[in-house]
Amino acid sequence: MRFVLASIALLTLTAAQSPSRAPIEGHWKNPSGTAIIGIEPCASALCGKVVWASERGQREAAKGAPRVVGTTVLTGLKAEHNRWTGTLFIPDDDMHVSAKLELVSEHKLKLTGCGLMGLICRTQLWTRADGPLPSED
Repeated sequence: MRFVLASIALLTLTAAQSPSRAPIEGHWKNPSGTAIIGIEPCASALCGKVVWASERGQREAAKGAPRVVGTTVLTGLKAEHNRWTGTLFIPDDDMHVSAKLELVSEHKLKLTGCGLMGLICRTQLWTRADGPLPSED
């Protein structure tokens, strides 16, 4: 009985010390498979940084980010119900737009970027990629 109580106490203490992760934290692959974005806490919000890019992805992004890996592309992500809003940097076009992210399932994240005061929007469906990063470009 002591063992059971000690185990419960340890689990409770561990759970109390572990901050909860936002469900969108982790690595996400874009639809073309040319980039993987890591979403993690930064200051009081979440941010997304390119953690891997294929050769094609690096070429396409060269206009706005000569070294795309390490570039922060999502900033100021704040939760609003089951959605997050913030800013998206699109290296290919060298522009910043408003961003909305919505977790569609445990492994799918819908990203919508809107520019020109919301008149032009584009949506992508990203796939969770929390395994090891690809070793080849």
